[in-house]
Amino acid sequence: MKMTRSLFLFSILAASSTLVAFAKPNFSGEWKVDTGKSDFGDMPPPSSIVMQIDHSDPKLTAKQFQSGGPLGEMTADLHYTTDGSETKNTVRGSEMVSTSKWSGDALRINTKMAWQGNAVNVVETWKLTSGGKNLEILREISSEQGASSMKLVFVKSDKK
Repeated sequence: MKMTRSLFLFSILAASSTLVAFAKPNFSGEWKVDTGKSDFGDMPPPSSIVMQIDHSDPKLTAKQFQSGGPLGEMTADLHYTTDGSETKNTVRGSEMVSTSKWSGDALRINTKMAWQGNAVNVVETWKLTSGGKNLEILREISSEQGASSMKLVFVKSDKK
């Protein structure tokens, strides 16, 4: 009887921990960059970045609005899937091919593109922090010219 009860309790614990392990965050909402908490690496920070994300797994759409900084005014409408299939986006005339997959509770987005005649690879890791109030994006950029990294910290807007 004790052995059966122990196996039953173990099964319940295993099942509940499996459910927790497979829970994926939802990035939906409006996010504004906190330039004070972000690290733009070699790049000067922009004045503002706002992302409006619509996430219904496996589909994720991110509309990004940026002002100031080396790229000036920029708008991008990016579409991803989180199941590892390829998606294509175009930003400022450059085609980008991305694959996105979950790694635990973080989303890893690997993007290949050509920028000003150079092959560029960008790997981003998206993760919610501070109880879902912050979105941290770690960005690793590599090309023939070298490598750089950034840490972007976004704060969720209270906008409903």
